[in-house]
Amino acid sequence: MGRDTGRLLAVTAAALILFSYGLGTGTLWDRDEALYTGIARQIMEGGDPFTMQVHGRPWFVHPPLFMWLQALTGRLVGLTEFTARLWSAISAAAVVAVTFLLARLLYDSRTALVASAVLATTIQFLGQARLAVFDPTLVAFMLAAFYMYMVAYTTGARRAHFWAWAWAGWATATKGPIGLILPALVVAALWTVRREWWRWREIPLAGPAIFAVIGLPWYVIETVRYGGDFLRTAVATYMLSRFFGVVENQPGPWWYYLPVVLAGAFPWTGYLPPAIVYHARRRNELPSQVILLWVGITLAFYSAAGTKLPNYILPMYPVLAIGIARLAVDAIERRSIDAPRLMRWPIGLLVGGAAIFVGVGVAFGRVEYPAQLIALRAALAIVLGMFLAGTLVALAAHLLGRSGIAMVALMVSVVAAVPVLVHHTLPAIEAQRPLPRIARALGGVMRPGDALAGVQIGIEALIYYARHPVHWIGRPDQLDRALCVHDRIFLIVPEGPYSQWVRRALPSGVRQLHEDAGHRVLFKEGPTRCPGGWHVE
Repeated sequence: MGRDTGRLLAVTAAALILFSYGLGTGTLWDRDEALYTGIARQIMEGGDPFTMQVHGRPWFVHPPLFMWLQALTGRLVGLTEFTARLWSAISAAAVVAVTFLLARLLYDSRTALVASAVLATTIQFLGQARLAVFDPTLVAFMLAAFYMYMVAYTTGARRAHFWAWAWAGWATATKGPIGLILPALVVAALWTVRREWWRWREIPLAGPAIFAVIGLPWYVIETVRYGGDFLRTAVATYMLSRFFGVVENQPGPWWYYLPVVLAGAFPWTGYLPPAIVYHARRRNELPSQVILLWVGITLAFYSAAGTKLPNYILPMYPVLAIGIARLAVDAIERRSIDAPRLMRWPIGLLVGGAAIFVGVGVAFGRVEYPAQLIALRAALAIVLGMFLAGTLVALAAHLLGRSGIAMVALMVSVVAAVPVLVHHTLPAIEAQRPLPRIARALGGVMRPGDALAGVQIGIEALIYYARHPVHWIGRPDQLDRALCVHDRIFLIVPEGPYSQWVRRALPSGVRQLHEDAGHRVLFKEGPTRCPGGWHVE
């Protein structure tokens, strides 16, 4: 085994350990984790593996590959929080491995090693690696497709073209055509910048066929089964409308991803400006062209889309890590004049990056979870303190001219924070998340035919842990109807809606069974008089 192979295996194994350590700590999050794992459980228990079901209706939002992987693991070893998230950790470790390979192809093995370590300790990437969501798996296949194309581009290896199309097919089977579109846009831009459009002739005719065989069967099967209903939902709504409009109330301004990247790239935020300048000065060189085009096109594509979510930007981080790593290696080895000068920039930017990370996190928490943020301030302060300590050590190392030690300090602070997060912070967060506890308790006492409803809360975790359908209630008329048509109904009501309007809308006979972390469990048994036009089911 060669030295590079050993390094590749070592960084991949280390990343997998980092991503999977304590992976089962904490229940599944609303909405995506509980939703996807619930679909996987249906498949595992004999449900239709192609036409996935959510709330009793066909679900055409994404292809089923990720849920197939979850269901397979669940069938083999049981479906738990750990196994539900395992494929994200495995996929993220695979992204680290492909990042190593791409960095080595563009530069050398030392740059590859640093890039892998930078990526594995990037906060947003690390966080996504520990959640049961599609994105790490999508990025693994997407980046593998681009890497194999670059192998074909730089070496002329015809077989690499076939692999590129195959990996793009698997990316499409994970989360749709974006798995092909984004790498293809970068390749087309690279041809344009280098005036090499003639390279399209190098693509073998069998390549698109390989892609179609792997990536398109779900779309074909569901089109045959459901025709226009599937095409309107999967293509018109969740492809075209997601880009040209806003889907599921997820809008954002054109600059939406700038604070996301600045916070998500922590602790490497301070290295982004000098890395961008470094590669902009080398924009006539192939490696820097690849880095600038991948990062720029990814940012521009998702910024132009009408629907925005923080996780969409995840494909940027592997190539950003390569860009940062190359600047660092060049500066440490003094291969150029400007790299050591540019590596002085983090002296002034490290604290700013930490402030952006904390500021964005606190702002998000105050908007989305104000009460929980107050309750968790002590638990969160420990992790933030570790990040701050790493930042200060790195700052001191930079002041002493030891850039390598500075980067190691940042990596160590992130790695050391993971056990603290698993054993201290996440249990504290879990205490503020009562819905899985309530759902499990109710799942043991509800009778067949009982109704369960959540008032102005996410219901996917309730569905998953109660193993029972859940009605969503957002208005007084919906509450009136639910109480009318069900003789026995359990209501989960947060304190906010309860004090604002639910308490006044409740008829006599509704009693409180339990209260957990600001959520009341109410129960009504017996008929309720229905307004005209409604009837008891």
